[in-house]
Amino acid sequence: MSDADADNPPGAPFDEARLCALFDSFLQRLQDPDGGEALYALYAPEAPVRCGAGIGAACSLTVAAFTAAHHDINQDGAAQLPRFAAGPLRQLQATGQVAVAWFEVHEHCAQRNVHVALGVRVAAKELRIVWCTLSEQILPWSFEDGLVQSLADYPWLRRGEPVAARALLDAGYFRRYWRPPLAISTLPDARFSCQMSSACCRHDYEITLPPEAQLLIDALPWQRLAPQLAGTRLPVRADGTLQLKSPEETCRFLGTDSQCRIHQALGRQPFGACCVFPFSFARTPEGIAVGLSPICGSARLGLGIAPQERIEDLRERLVHAEPRSSEIFRLTPERAIPWQPFRDIEKGLCDCLAAEHLPLRRRLYVGARLLRALAEDSPVEIATWQDEPIAPLRDDLRAAIHGMLARLLGWNRAVLRELPRAIPADLALQEVAEPALLASVLRNTLFCKVYSYPLDLTSAHNYLIVLYLIALLMQRASGGPLPQRMWRELGSLGVHGLLKTMLNEGMPENFRTLFGRSEFGVWLLAA
Repeated sequence: MSDADADNPPGAPFDEARLCALFDSFLQRLQDPDGGEALYALYAPEAPVRCGAGIGAACSLTVAAFTAAHHDINQDGAAQLPRFAAGPLRQLQATGQVAVAWFEVHEHCAQRNVHVALGVRVAAKELRIVWCTLSEQILPWSFEDGLVQSLADYPWLRRGEPVAARALLDAGYFRRYWRPPLAISTLPDARFSCQMSSACCRHDYEITLPPEAQLLIDALPWQRLAPQLAGTRLPVRADGTLQLKSPEETCRFLGTDSQCRIHQALGRQPFGACCVFPFSFARTPEGIAVGLSPICGSARLGLGIAPQERIEDLRERLVHAEPRSSEIFRLTPERAIPWQPFRDIEKGLCDCLAAEHLPLRRRLYVGARLLRALAEDSPVEIATWQDEPIAPLRDDLRAAIHGMLARLLGWNRAVLRELPRAIPADLALQEVAEPALLASVLRNTLFCKVYSYPLDLTSAHNYLIVLYLIALLMQRASGGPLPQRMWRELGSLGVHGLLKTMLNEGMPENFRTLFGRSEFGVWLLAA
């Protein structure tokens, strides 16, 4: 008796011949543009199938809608969709009315063999497919395990890369064997390895998920993992997305051991926001620029692996991301420039921030003077700017800037509420005690392009100066090195763009206009 027959004696509903015929028919119809109607008939009503741009139960679709979409996807993606050929049945585990069957399958385009698991159940004496996915090896999955593993590939079905997937089987194949062929650029000293601090699960920002995430959550074996989470329903937002956590919450799926229960159950992170963090992606004419969020202590301190040493990992994470992009690159709000000068000026500003022989305030001053010289087409005199005094500021202008900072501190953020509203009169004479860490935060903020893409390099640099001033206020309030919560807040204000939101809510219009002027950066430093 073979392994496939050992748990399925003669006369049982899952005999080898029936399963092989079912699987062979499934693959043939999956790959036939005109096979949609027959393919639909092979699915159980509850089977998760492509539904528009996402996933839904087969019973939620009409045969006509399923057939039309199946035809179009096969036609449009004919050159890049995988071509599967069924091989022998390798293992079968049947329990009551459901079974998990493992087949060896050959994919013709890449000439590789893979293992495919098929979850079937008996319905009116007929075998119907509930899920189908693949794995690098045969694993001891239960029927429920296979369903969860299949559903966890939903991001690859939603993204439509390299082409739209016909089914979750295609999505699983793309997850394992396809990567976007893009060049990756990073800051030279960028490093990250997860230290399991769980700061990303606790920090006060919100995380949203697509509707398909609820199907995955429903399918997880909560009675085994965490019974208190059985029946969890994520709140549905007005835009149709799901609220995984609000700014005031710790993620409900964080376990007592500071590990994500969903990640533990699957062996990977299926939710896009969680998978991407702490990386940020920006699309450039030369590829993808990858920044790191200072909310993460490992990224902030430069602990771990350089992004360039984990290119395949980054390309997989990129599928979950929505990279920032821009068609126009600007030096100032009024002056568009080609990509190459934009890239070189950005690098020059990052190099200024990394100049450890200078106080950080002076590095920012040199950056502001560089931007002014470029905007005015005047000589670049770095050596002169390193030593020249910062001109004193008029009292009325200083009072206005201090008023702007006080309004920022009044924004509804827990950390900012801890800080005194009164701005010290000697702010212009203070310097940060941890310049290397703050310079890293500021460089990542510039490199991730959260401000420079929607605005311009000059405005982006002025945002960095505001972050610098907020760091000084935090330092004064803490009376020493900044605590972790303050570093995380600076990361949120910078790389995650909250400062722009704050400045757009309640700031006087004249300040928003001044942000595109390099001299405003000098005024901020003198305030």
